[in-house]
Amino acid sequence: MADIPPTTSSGTHDVNDVKFKLLVDSVKDYAIFFMNSNGIIQSWNTGAERIQGYKSSEIIGKHFSQFYTAPDLEKKHPEYELKTALEFGRYEEEGWRIRKDGTTFWANTVLNPLFDLNGHHLGFSKVTRDLTERKKTEERLRESERRARLMFEGVKDYAMIMLDINGCVTSWNEGARRIKGYEASEIIGKYYSIFFTEQDIQMGKCEYELKEAMETGRYEEESWLLRKDGTRFWASVLITAIREKHGKIVGFSKVTRDITDRKRAEDLLKMSYTNLEKRVEERTLALRKANEQLRIAVQTRDEFLSIASHELRTPMTPLKLQIQSLISHIHKKTLGGLTEDRLKRMADTTERSLTRLTSLVDNLLDVSRINSGKLTLNYEDCSLNELLNEILERFKSEISISGSSVQFLETQRVIGVFDQLRIDQVLVNLLTNSLKYGNKKPVEITLTQQENFAVISFKDKGKGIDAESLPLIFEKFERANAQADISGLGLGLYITRQIIDAHHGTITVSSDVGVGSVFTVKLPLVPKGQA
Repeated sequence: MADIPPTTSSGTHDVNDVKFKLLVDSVKDYAIFFMNSNGIIQSWNTGAERIQGYKSSEIIGKHFSQFYTAPDLEKKHPEYELKTALEFGRYEEEGWRIRKDGTTFWANTVLNPLFDLNGHHLGFSKVTRDLTERKKTEERLRESERRARLMFEGVKDYAMIMLDINGCVTSWNEGARRIKGYEASEIIGKYYSIFFTEQDIQMGKCEYELKEAMETGRYEEESWLLRKDGTRFWASVLITAIREKHGKIVGFSKVTRDITDRKRAEDLLKMSYTNLEKRVEERTLALRKANEQLRIAVQTRDEFLSIASHELRTPMTPLKLQIQSLISHIHKKTLGGLTEDRLKRMADTTERSLTRLTSLVDNLLDVSRINSGKLTLNYEDCSLNELLNEILERFKSEISISGSSVQFLETQRVIGVFDQLRIDQVLVNLLTNSLKYGNKKPVEITLTQQENFAVISFKDKGKGIDAESLPLIFEKFERANAQADISGLGLGLYITRQIIDAHHGTITVSSDVGVGSVFTVKLPLVPKGQA
């Protein structure tokens, strides 16, 4: 409540002052208060209490700067307001202010200096209004306008432009630039007839379109228009009259779409020989597709024959050399000159070559069996722990030659019913694959049991497989990261997957280039149909 003024010398209240203070106190939408010349608050009305949160007993006698934000206080903005109001007779602004509870609100403030009849400065009056909701509404409107502008400018498939009441271009979006070829700086301010053919201009079509849009609210058609380079395009055009709140037309929106391709297609359909042309085109495409498939098949065959001949020749060369050396010693009757170590090395080389040759031939035979549906399985109880350990012992020499180390992590004993020879083949293929592409880095094999499945993973830290090759590595004659220094027919992983499929299991691979690959095999411990 505003303070009641002191009594006069006659002991009566000044009635007008009382009425004025009651009037000020009754205002609820404005914070109205008075300050002395130093900015100390002297009075406080109901609106001030509602807007700023302080009761009169809490705020009277305090400096009005406590309503200001820290940045305003740092630059001494309250003092600036008092100085400006005193100098110019008034100060008005909008800005953030702080309520008692610490929240901010957007305020319109008017500060006026007060003087007595003799011109002595008594203090200031300050009127504050909370405009937070108005500011939020304005910000939402600005944001909406910004989004609409971005959407308008960013549309690429439609030329969206604005025309003033006289048909001159006032705005230009990306779609208009792309479709019509003009930059905004070249076209804004020009009459939109620039897009029309000379014949249409002479016929007065531009004026007719705008007149029709003004009378009916819109004009729509399809017709030929011109690009900046003089070429024509078949356009779908929609012109809409834009009216202000009271109905007065202030301009036009024009949306244009290039439908030249559709026009050409429609024209072709109207021609009498369209169906024949279509059939010829379809037949041509089919023949091209078949020819391409045949070309790929021939190329695949040639590549396979090249790889196969190279791979089969590779183990035969050292085998032939060892046999020739042995025959030479026999003919020269110098067998006694062959030491036991020399004979052992010759035998080892011969055995590795024969093993490699046998493996290549077996792979080719396996592919033949798979293609003819003759891959059969002989199930028996099998300990995967023992099988993996036996394979690692068997491949000690290959592991050493590869430069990689192999760590086998077996947390439990896993026994299931498998075709042991075929699972051996799967594990050998995955091991040799990891050694080939492991980049001489450690290989980690893990064996676990998850419910009724055995899970085996081979993890290497090699070169990895790129995203394009990953879906193809289980296909015939495909080799991930095919390199001249890495041998193979590209059949190992194909055969591996076929064997796992026959066991009703799964094989998956995850890989990152430069990080390595993980092949994971999941086999049911008791396949379908087995006791």
